[in-house]
Amino acid sequence: MSDMDTAPGIAARCRADGGLTQATLGELRDELGYRKLGRWVLAEIAETLRATGLGFFPPERLVAELNTEPRQWQTVWIYVRDGGPRARVIDAVLQPDDCDVRAELDVIGTNNPAVLTPQQRLDRIRDIVNA
Repeated sequence: MSDMDTAPGIAARCRADGGLTQATLGELRDELGYRKLGRWVLAEIAETLRATGLGFFPPERLVAELNTEPRQWQTVWIYVRDGGPRARVIDAVLQPDDCDVRAELDVIGTNNPAVLTPQQRLDRIRDIVNA
């Protein structure tokens, strides 16, 4: 079973939406085959998204200790953790200990290639070519 098989619907939708989509907890619960939201279902949703190569925010929506009364209409943003510019910026904000936050955030809104690292320049070229 590949990672895409663990949450094929949301993974496909996220990719079809350009790598960023919004989903309700009800949609995510249904995709995993559960009827109710609860502490263990929230944890499984979070783990399934991670295992599928997806990230999500706000992270507290899928933490039972912080979301003590989850509701099916609550939403999370889901993004593809592909190492692209969007994923790197979101990850820099959500997981600042795992990256060079200054370097990732300095790139936002700049059209000056001089501030980009060589890898970021290559990534920008790939984004343009693949657009």
